[in-house]
Amino acid sequence: MSSIYFPAGFALAIAWASTGLAAPVATEATWLKRPRSEDLLSVWPAEAWNRGMGGKATIVCEVSLHGALRACTVESESPTGAGFGHAAIALTPQLLMKPATLDGKPVVSGVRIPVNFPKPEVATGTRLPGVGGFSGVTRKSVSDVSWVTAPTYGDVAAAYPAKARAKQIGGRVTLDCTFKTKGRVGDCGVLAEEPKGEGFGGAAKSLVDQFVGPTELDNGSSTLGVATQIPFTFTADMLDADKRVIGKPQWRALPTGDQFAGGYPAEAVKAGVNAGRVVMSCGVGDEGKVENCVATSEQPAGLGFGAAAVALSGAFQVTAWTAEGLPTIGGKIRVPIRYEAPDTETPQ
Repeated sequence: MSSIYFPAGFALAIAWASTGLAAPVATEATWLKRPRSEDLLSVWPAEAWNRGMGGKATIVCEVSLHGALRACTVESESPTGAGFGHAAIALTPQLLMKPATLDGKPVVSGVRIPVNFPKPEVATGTRLPGVGGFSGVTRKSVSDVSWVTAPTYGDVAAAYPAKARAKQIGGRVTLDCTFKTKGRVGDCGVLAEEPKGEGFGGAAKSLVDQFVGPTELDNGSSTLGVATQIPFTFTADMLDADKRVIGKPQWRALPTGDQFAGGYPAEAVKAGVNAGRVVMSCGVGDEGKVENCVATSEQPAGLGFGAAAVALSGAFQVTAWTAEGLPTIGGKIRVPIRYEAPDTETPQ
């Protein structure tokens, strides 16, 4: 669960349900594609490689309903500060899992993943045992890209492989691409595909021209020539416009605390009510802006919390592509909001 709090007296909490590591499930998440030695090359910390250094890391992630890894954090790494924790997280788009189930249905669950980076035999210019080459280590790569534009739900549905469409089956793909000019990507190859032979890899590659990312990294250097991995999740639900529900979006913009404070319902103030909850169902339009919102529930009812939340909906914006490889534009989103009135007691 994640919460976002605002400083101006009122609070907004956007909470996304997660079973977490301790939640009961009938069957645990299992591997469809484990990390391989050659997969490590694309994420190995360059300085550590140059020094002939190996390392270890353990990360904790959520496994989505579609088997994608998301919301990963570093639990431990050794040696500390060498970058192996971040490298392990950067590896996750290449990994595929079968989601946990409860009562016969897939559920979000937690997973702890230890990743071992075996020490290279010697310093730069050598090969890892069992690995055919090492050129991937020399490439600069970036993960968790916030895409400026990306394929819409309609685009992905149109590219859905005919054979898989007929069978009503889904799939997962990870592409390894290189940034070109103006934030566009090219030279994409399939790193992971499950199931194979259904056309999902080709479908993913047909969509890469629609991705536009940043032209600069956080440190100000150009993205030109930098590698990145793009995950794709194909689900049969995306073929039905009424079932295009976004799993876990990343927020690009949210209302400010002052906006929430100014919109706190007058009816609630008059009634002396200092908290309320609302759930909105919304669509996602151009540029990831939330639109056409309807309050599907509000507590307490009749005090204006639903209308207040809907009035602020234009200030919400999500990224065009999620970390688990789903489009957002053209999809539907559920937004839980919690209002909290400020502490009005006079300091002693």
